[in-house]
Amino acid sequence: MIRLIDGGYMCYLNGHRIKIVYKGNNLCELYLEDELQGTAPFDYVKKKLNQFEKTWNTSKVKNYELKEFISKFDQTI
Repeated sequence: MIRLIDGGYMCYLNGHRIKIVYKGNNLCELYLEDELQGTAPFDYVKKKLNQFEKTWNTSKVKNYELKEFISKFDQTI
């Protein structure tokens, strides 16, 4: 998790960019890909994101590319 100058934190989990902005009184706003998702307790969110970063090895997560399924039965007819 990276601390930003404006009082926010940014992390990259499972291919998504998550940003939390501290608003005071233990309240923060959550952004997923720069879209506001809502507000939550700051200490809880920061603790959970740190745990996810430590337990998930997101460097090996790959986006699945869909491939058209072609059966051998259809090819023989």
